Amino acid sequence: MASISLTSVPCNLPHRAAIKYHPLKSSMVCKAVLGNQISVNSDTSLSAVWRNYSTETNMQRQVISAGYNGSASINLDVGPLLQLVEDIVKDKSEAESTQKTFRFDFQELQQRTSTLIPGLSQLIHKITCEISYDCPEKGTAHERANSLLGLLSNYSPDAKIVLVLAAFAIRYGDFMVTVNQYTNKSDRFVSSLVLLKQITGTLENENTLKSQTAVIKDIINTLLGTVYYIIELKGFRSWNNILSEIRINEIIYWMFKTVIHCGFTISDLCSGYTLSLNEKSELAVSTQKIRYYYEQLTTRITIYRKREEEIRVTADYQELLGFLRFPPASNIEILYYFISSSIDSKILYNPGTKVSTSLRFFQDRKVLILYSSFATETFQDELTFLERFYNNTHTRFGYEIVWVPIADKKTVIDENRYNAIISKMPWYTLTYEAVLQVNRGLVHLLQKDWGFTGKPMLVVLDERGQVVRQNALLMLHLYGEEAFPFTPEHEIQLLTKISTGMQFLLVQIDATVSQWVKSKDQYVCLYGGDDIEWCKGMVQLLTTVTQAANIKVETAYVGRNTHHKETVEATLKAFREAKLGHSFEYSRSTVFWERIQKYVVHFGSHDVSEVSEGFLSWASSLLTFDKSRDSWVAIGNADHILVFRGSVFISGLKLISSKLEQWKREANRVNFLQVICEWLKGVTNKQEKHCHELEIVGNPALIKGDMRCPTCNEPMQVAMLYRCCK
Repeated sequence: MASISLTSVPCNLPHRAAIKYHPLKSSMVCKAVLGNQISVNSDTSLSAVWRNYSTETNMQRQVISAGYNGSASINLDVGPLLQLVEDIVKDKSEAESTQKTFRFDFQELQQRTSTLIPGLSQLIHKITCEISYDCPEKGTAHERANSLLGLLSNYSPDAKIVLVLAAFAIRYGDFMVTVNQYTNKSDRFVSSLVLLKQITGTLENENTLKSQTAVIKDIINTLLGTVYYIIELKGFRSWNNILSEIRINEIIYWMFKTVIHCGFTISDLCSGYTLSLNEKSELAVSTQKIRYYYEQLTTRITIYRKREEEIRVTADYQELLGFLRFPPASNIEILYYFISSSIDSKILYNPGTKVSTSLRFFQDRKVLILYSSFATETFQDELTFLERFYNNTHTRFGYEIVWVPIADKKTVIDENRYNAIISKMPWYTLTYEAVLQVNRGLVHLLQKDWGFTGKPMLVVLDERGQVVRQNALLMLHLYGEEAFPFTPEHEIQLLTKISTGMQFLLVQIDATVSQWVKSKDQYVCLYGGDDIEWCKGMVQLLTTVTQAANIKVETAYVGRNTHHKETVEATLKAFREAKLGHSFEYSRSTVFWERIQKYVVHFGSHDVSEVSEGFLSWASSLLTFDKSRDSWVAIGNADHILVFRGSVFISGLKLISSKLEQWKREANRVNFLQVICEWLKGVTNKQEKHCHELEIVGNPALIKGDMRCPTCNEPMQVAMLYRCCK
């Protein structure tokens, strides 16, 4: 003999939770249903269950195919109904802790159901009759499921399921009200009703009653989890394709059948009817089936969410490209994409003034949007620089800055950490809720087309919402306040006014060297490299040859362009101990190299040949010498500069020192830089054996045309470099 019992599966879950269970196998004893263990012959009764199940299969397929209307047009606001179902079937703590998608306060719930339920009450009553065993003339569970499919054929899939669950909740709720009132022993009416129905034994067996209702709740929780998946999928743009992939008609049929079996069980508990073994066993089969579908959806939902994300990102990206090609009449429409998808909500917050406002505050205004990752500690210097510019100019120039942080999908955004970050900012920021709704099409544009990597990017929009500059930070670093309003026309004007000498290179980097550059009767020699002995020899020889010609030259050691701070600081320390003269601090050395990198990208992105070609020649040489760990020298004045490899320069100095008299005559007769260039020209031609290798940090796509070698003038090849952050 075999025992039959339904195994309870914990299901107090939100719709994303996974259910783990052991699938039924045909060779196993079917663990079926509710409460008392019933002894049967497993070779006869259970075999009969499976035979009945098999003979129904063909009919079920026909019913499933006929019962699903793919063009169903009646959609319902299922949220209020679902909350009512959860409130009835689940305990209060369970209902509040599981699904948060449809949680309304009671007043809002009352308002929304007052217009919804009256029009559905007759339909729900019909469904209640279908799922109740009190109406035996309705037939088997299969026949009733067929009837429900016909009754609800014009409703959307989610509405079908929620209406049936609502009908069951009424049935279940009526029974639980009777149970609770009878337990209190205080209501003579309920006690008399229980006696009349002859269910006293059921209600007084507390353990059995709890186990039976717990199993029903577990099954309904699985159904709720499934319907939440379906509601989510219905909102996807690929919903029509998903319908066939998940076999939605089969899911609906088996959900109906499972609810009907649960309704039979309630009738068995509260109406004095006794269900047959086959009817009880069928509940186990239906439960097994619906749990299978739930697990399938749990597995596939991740794939569908990823696919939906890709579809939405592509659509938003294409729409954004359309706006960029043909800007709308108002800048608000473009800000909708570039900042947040909410126009009227107060999604903007100014930590300085403690004022919240909506996007409409930016209407017809110049807006600078600062995009970056959340790791603001890694670019604090950049933020400090921008803050100084903002405080000095935003009122005078009439613009606003708003910070829009961009997080990847794996980043967990902590609200307290976010609020701590924005509290230090003087400009507008997004509220925490708005950060979570940044348009993914915008993120795709920033990363794919504009080279965004997480470092700060300052996008400039004019009053009409047109993009003036994709990233104004480079221009801002080079020109300061003069960079505003960042337009291409204004940039061309700035380019034509500048020189490419040392004054342009060294402004605001080192106060001592800046003073030297301003003097008209002296020259400045910057040099770098790791070889301290070479530095000593070079400084001594340079002093000898310049003093011989009565030419004043000041020297300053810069240091190498490297991310290894310890290496540079160790070299600077050794240099100072050798007492070789002035040297840059590490922070100033870093700014010096970053500025040269920015200049290379900046000049390379414009067709201002007279300015850019000369600069790119010596700047690329300087970067090449440093990259190859060679010593180097840059010598010049406010308006001109010459760059040499260290070995070439010191060889030239040795040549000059061997012919000092000739050197003195020529140096005093013509320009010093011109003379030294002529003396070193022969040395350069003999010693330069290979061309240059230039490393540019940033987006190389910004550089127009070819980058030409400063030695042979041939186009340089482009190679990819991956470098660790250390």
